[in-house]
Amino acid sequence: MHNSWQQTLRAALLPEGFPGSTSEDYLAFQLWDSVQALSSYIRGMLSSQAILTGVGVGKQAATPISAVFQFFLRDLTGMLGGMLFAFWQGSGLDMYAKQWRLFADILNNVGYTLEMISPMFPRYFLVLACLGSLARAVTGVAGGATRAALTQHFAKQGNAADISAKEGTQETATTLVGMILGMLLTRVAAGAPVLATLAFCLLTLLHVVANILAMRALQLQTINPHRLKMLLHAFLKEEKVPTPAEVAEQDVLLPPAVTDWWRCMLRRPRPGLNLMLGVPLQSLRSTSLVAGLQGSARYILEVPQPGSHDCKVALRDDAEPADVLRAAVAAQITYDSLQSLKNSKVFSEQLFLSFCSKANAAGWSLNRVLLTQSQWRAAWGDRLRSGHLD
Repeated sequence: MHNSWQQTLRAALLPEGFPGSTSEDYLAFQLWDSVQALSSYIRGMLSSQAILTGVGVGKQAATPISAVFQFFLRDLTGMLGGMLFAFWQGSGLDMYAKQWRLFADILNNVGYTLEMISPMFPRYFLVLACLGSLARAVTGVAGGATRAALTQHFAKQGNAADISAKEGTQETATTLVGMILGMLLTRVAAGAPVLATLAFCLLTLLHVVANILAMRALQLQTINPHRLKMLLHAFLKEEKVPTPAEVAEQDVLLPPAVTDWWRCMLRRPRPGLNLMLGVPLQSLRSTSLVAGLQGSARYILEVPQPGSHDCKVALRDDAEPADVLRAAVAAQITYDSLQSLKNSKVFSEQLFLSFCSKANAAGWSLNRVLLTQSQWRAAWGDRLRSGHLD
């Protein structure tokens, strides 16, 4: 009987064929993800109680139309903010799925906190409630988009639909537990704002820690700009490529858009190469091109100016993932050789093939590289002679 219940629970919560049908990091990520979700649901009950207090529930002076209008403005702000965020980032959510997922959860904390404190400032209640809704709307967009990317990562045997369905079951179970615990907490903390605030702070701390551990558990095998720098640095220095598990321990946990903004606020220069893949052909300086417009090369690289960290690369309209990766590797090696003449290497096809071989052996996916958000492509050389135009 005990084994029967275990099998039923396993079939309801875990993908068929687990653990062989999922990636190695699936279980660790889902456990920590459930912990952070549980924390969110409990805090959601506390913040909902605060919002209802702020709109005047229980007060004689409050009117239904006033409460409805405030909820309307709050929800409208959230919807518009979510749309603008989706327009702003787009494919960047695929490129930095792990980083945007953590950022989404941090914004979730900001949203809950703003809603929690909104009743304490009656004059600014609506502003705080709208800002909280805005933060949580961005959380929804970023979280939903990155969840799809992570599901594809976990699906080792093409079972993305099964994994997505089981994640929904896990989320439902976590929600039920969170609702029960949240209801108990709101009843215990009713009339005791200090207790409610303390519980909220502790749950927020748990949420942050669980999210960081969940992101560290993720061993993504796709190559984005930051991971490419780490792989190339190890390859050029030690002639070996680290595994996804090794990179996961050192991977940055915030998206470049956030770190660049913070660096700009502190007026600090951006370190290292700023690679711009897929730029319009006319934006390149003809006097600084590594490859010409003739022949079969599928990318054209502009050598960075002295003292500059910007490197522009135009891609041909028939460029494949391997060509995009080749262009990125060539750009990084060219940049490194210009920055330091000591122990610098020169890009060659043999060097690139050696890197690809070792990266593939280490477990990296070279069929899908996430290195550019731009869709600009051009035609030159063989493509023009064969009648293909961009």
